[in-house]
Amino acid sequence: MTFFTGTIIEKNGLSGKQFLDGMFNGTSGLVMSQIRDFTGLNTPAIQNWINRGWLSRPTKKRYDEDQVARILIINLLRETMSLENVDKLLYCVNGDAEDLNDDIISEAELYGYICDVIFSGADDGNVEDKINETVKNFRERRPGDALRLKTTLKIVYLNRTAEKYMHAAGKLLAQLEKNTDNAR
Repeated sequence: MTFFTGTIIEKNGLSGKQFLDGMFNGTSGLVMSQIRDFTGLNTPAIQNWINRGWLSRPTKKRYDEDQVARILIINLLRETMSLENVDKLLYCVNGDAEDLNDDIISEAELYGYICDVIFSGADDGNVEDKINETVKNFRERRPGDALRLKTTLKIVYLNRTAEKYMHAAGKLLAQLEKNTDNAR
């Protein structure tokens, strides 16, 4: 079963951007309980990210599309990267979570690109081609923005790949332990 990146929602043929847009159709934002329901995160974790400056504060207890996208990105990466390194990565692409003026791309667009790369069927041999195809319409605000974006996407892809290998290794270890116990 394939899930949207950073969620527990089954992917049903939509792109990451379409998924996000659909969640916000007809609403001014999502409340914490909604975010908990589709991410599997608990409230203290998200509040901790806000207190550390990794996520901007909601407006009137509602999270906008970019905030939700940032939550999904952090949630995706936290299994294979320390939260401090996730913050560094997001800072490199979009600066301070509270300041939209230093962003090279909206968090929602970044999430869409991440989903596009992850679900593109890319492998280690063609990931750079898939990334280049994904960002072909991206327009730099400052020189070097495209390279920062592409590097960020590659880091996310590599971490997602590492997560798959970690899960596979964990399953093999459990099987080995079971076989070892049965042999005794």
